[in-house]
Amino acid sequence: MKYAKIIRVLGIALILSLLMIAVPAAPAHAWYDILLLPAQGEIGDTITVSGTAFIPTTNPADGVVIYFSDQLASAGQSIGTHVTRYRTVLSGITTGTTGTFVATFNVPTTFNDTTAVAPGTHYLYVCQPATSLLILNTATFTVTGGISGEISIDPDKGPVDTLVEITGEGFAADEEIIIEFDGDEVDIEDGDDETDSSGEFSSDIFVPESDAGAQVIKVIVGTVEVEADFTVESDIIISPQSGEAGTEVTISGTGFARRPKEVYVYFNNSQVALDIMDRQGSFNTSFLVPEGLTAGVYTIEAEDEDFNFDTASFTLNVPPPPDPTPPDEPEPVEPDEPVEPEPVEPEPVEPTPATIQIAPLGNAIGSVIVISAAGFTPDTTVTLTYDDTEVATATSDTYGMIVVTFKAPASKYGDHIIIASDGTNTGQVTFTVESTPPPTPPPLLPRMGAKVESPVTFDWNDVLDESSPVTYSLQIASDEDFTDSFIIFNITELEASEYTLTEMEELELAGLETAFYWRTRAVDAASNEGQWTGAGEFYMSTPFSFPRWALYTLLGIGAVIIFGIGYWLGRRTAFYY
Repeated sequence: MKYAKIIRVLGIALILSLLMIAVPAAPAHAWYDILLLPAQGEIGDTITVSGTAFIPTTNPADGVVIYFSDQLASAGQSIGTHVTRYRTVLSGITTGTTGTFVATFNVPTTFNDTTAVAPGTHYLYVCQPATSLLILNTATFTVTGGISGEISIDPDKGPVDTLVEITGEGFAADEEIIIEFDGDEVDIEDGDDETDSSGEFSSDIFVPESDAGAQVIKVIVGTVEVEADFTVESDIIISPQSGEAGTEVTISGTGFARRPKEVYVYFNNSQVALDIMDRQGSFNTSFLVPEGLTAGVYTIEAEDEDFNFDTASFTLNVPPPPDPTPPDEPEPVEPDEPVEPEPVEPEPVEPTPATIQIAPLGNAIGSVIVISAAGFTPDTTVTLTYDDTEVATATSDTYGMIVVTFKAPASKYGDHIIIASDGTNTGQVTFTVESTPPPTPPPLLPRMGAKVESPVTFDWNDVLDESSPVTYSLQIASDEDFTDSFIIFNITELEASEYTLTEMEELELAGLETAFYWRTRAVDAASNEGQWTGAGEFYMSTPFSFPRWALYTLLGIGAVIIFGIGYWLGRRTAFYY
């Protein structure tokens, strides 16, 4: 009996001592209360936030940080994992000796992923210390009004029937989109017909018939109307594009001045037609190709009274002169003796230069290049090469002329030689590829200073460039200046705007408790290299270790078992006594 009591006392003492070790002291400030005044407002409004029952501190690193988000989470969850779209509105707020604070912030316009803040319910998440991402408490805030919306268009100029991409942000979520051009509603050919949950959209329209100059594209979402200017350019189409003198050529034009303006048509700088535009700035007329001109490529120009104009090329074919009437054949004379003809060496055919003209529809990779050329052997295959690479073939007509179109192939910015040859007659022309670098891709993940876990993924926004397709380069280094000797990975020609490290690549970074840096840039199909992004800092998560609190818990459970055994032994001893 005596020993059983001793064992029970020892067990209770052991449990109490382990519990004192395992259970941390509970803070007196358990609720981390915050109050917003007012609890609603528009974007840019100043809001006062007061807090009570926080851990007292005069060190900003141990202070309060508050995040603003439209994503719902609860206490015990974390920023970056459960809340990925947010904006830090207060950071390092000290709470003094009483654990209280009063501070102000302005309702932000965008979140960390550039998504616009839209009207509706939002949440403020409180963390302490400032270096922690664990949510301690939340408050609700309502964003009212303040929707202005923004749109951008690409391209912002071109002829009728140009496909225009319209992107918007900052609008109300899940609302119908109405698009007007010059006051008339137009169909959305592709893309979104309503905004997404973030108030963003991307829609495509065709430019309708309209007169030349700046026209208004208006986007209507709910009660919000946003405008952008699109410049309509003049454009003409001719049919046919080649023929002899006297051929009737039909010419239609769009994007000129409205009625009652007149349009003048010129062939080889001589006026051949006159017409009056309709109310949309369009016209349709015809003329006869003048007589007395030599074979070749000629310019057709249409110009109105407001000096809006466009040109097209017409290939004039001139038939060869008829064969002269052969003379009467003389009476055959029998020779006294057959005479063997002496062999005659054929005269070598010297190559002659062909006449070649180029009419590129742009100077980017993928632009359509129109080649018009004359001076070839009739009914002969003509080969076109671009930097010694064959890009097209054509058969010359009975007048030795060709008209060929092809797209500029992937090649480096600068001058490139296009040669047309039938083996005997050759002509060449120069095509210059644009040298404008693509934009810098905005980085997305990992966030600045984040600890990343496997799989490690790098993400950035796509960029658009006229010389498509665009590829990306990614560098990871242990030095924020990206000195050559500190670059760990240099990954190029990425087709997607993201990259996930392989297991072997992760092993090279794992276990190193140091900062790593990453950056990316875009490279277009013309080998134009964009600017690198700034250096993004990240850390690799340390390997898992068994938590100390779990160890203490296991020890506590063991103590309970020992106590139970002691109690049981005591009961059995008492029974026998």
